[in-house]
Amino acid sequence: MTTTPSSSPTPAPTPAQLAAVLTAAADLLGARQDHMLGLDEWAALARAVGACHACKAADLLTERDLDDIAERAAMDWDEHADGELPSFDGEWRR
Repeated sequence: MTTTPSSSPTPAPTPAQLAAVLTAAADLLGARQDHMLGLDEWAALARAVGACHACKAADLLTERDLDDIAERAAMDWDEHADGELPSFDGEWRR
């Protein structure tokens, strides 16, 4: 992880947020069982956990994950909601 969720008090997760975490976790486990675990599953889990901890998905993923997401133009990533991705102009910039 690049950072950990803040230890300051955050509001209790809503039932919808908890359901999103459970769905993402179930999808992650299913993908692992199928040997098809990828960035989509990690990003979904990071989004769900981030929503419960009032942080962005990018805060919960590794730098390598973020680099890989930045290289994948087809991946659904909203920098405003999910967090900023690194940019590449001959070398990675953060």
